[in-house]
Amino acid sequence: MKFSTVCSLLALAASAVAYPNPLNTDTVVVRDPSIWYNSALGKYFVFSTDNNIGIFTATTLAGPWTSVGSMLPECSEIDLAGNCDLWAPNVNYIDGLYTVYYAVSTGGSQTSAIGVATSPSMEPGTWTDLGEVISSTPADVFNAIDPNIIDDPVGLQLAFGSYWGGIYQVGLWPGVNNLASPLPGTHLAGGNSQPTEGGFVYKPTSQPYYYLFFSYGISPTVGASRPAAGAEYRVLVGRGAAGQGPFYDANGNDLTDILSPPAGTVVLPSHDNVYAPGGQSVYLDPVSGRDTIVYHYIPLNAAVGGPAYLGINYLDFSSGWPVVVS
Repeated sequence: MKFSTVCSLLALAASAVAYPNPLNTDTVVVRDPSIWYNSALGKYFVFSTDNNIGIFTATTLAGPWTSVGSMLPECSEIDLAGNCDLWAPNVNYIDGLYTVYYAVSTGGSQTSAIGVATSPSMEPGTWTDLGEVISSTPADVFNAIDPNIIDDPVGLQLAFGSYWGGIYQVGLWPGVNNLASPLPGTHLAGGNSQPTEGGFVYKPTSQPYYYLFFSYGISPTVGASRPAAGAEYRVLVGRGAAGQGPFYDANGNDLTDILSPPAGTVVLPSHDNVYAPGGQSVYLDPVSGRDTIVYHYIPLNAAVGGPAYLGINYLDFSSGWPVVVS
């Protein structure tokens, strides 16, 4: 083994020690979590893949978290395979209503759609399904899953995509389910069937930049074996001057560049007992006033093929790049 390789491995090991463990306990089974706070009720809501978008609540980020039901227990009105097995929710507060975008698809399929539902409170039983926003077929360069909404100065922007041609973004106007610009829209990251997905655009109040967080690699599902070492999920990021990109990593690579290792600066890799973190969302917690990342991960010491759990950490942007902190 070359000296330079040894040094690189030692540096990687040293950096891994610096990542704090989740501030919550690992008792809540989720995938692709998204979080929001209802100040009138004094509690947080986390939305998750499975259970037709499962809903969990807690009065603090540390928990305990309680499963309280489903967002759409009667399934989505979108007439596609998978409309009773909804994926990858993304919650926001838009025009006086809590708004969740979700994906309808089946594993490995490009016949997919993104839908949206609204609620005055986020409580189960209060959600109205507005149906399809966009869809994809095998003839498209994109896959209409993994939605992310940002309300920036140019209006609502919906990011989406996984593998295939990568992550894209289109405008919505005048409503939360009205396409305002032609598909596939602006290419933000990935392509050439790289394992790039879960794009999430976020602007911290402390920075002039917009940041595109995304998951890269393989996320083991229940019953699946773990991938080769280093091929598992991790969270990467790029930044740009606008919410529509272009986004660049710390080395100056455009996130649409096809590179190996991939374009993107590492935010959260496997470390300690946290294996394959990803499916992330980022949120300004109004209680602590801190930027917060929410994700799923698999305990390294758990049996292979087991479920993923909720992870929550704070982020520090003071260096200009997001750093996971206690």
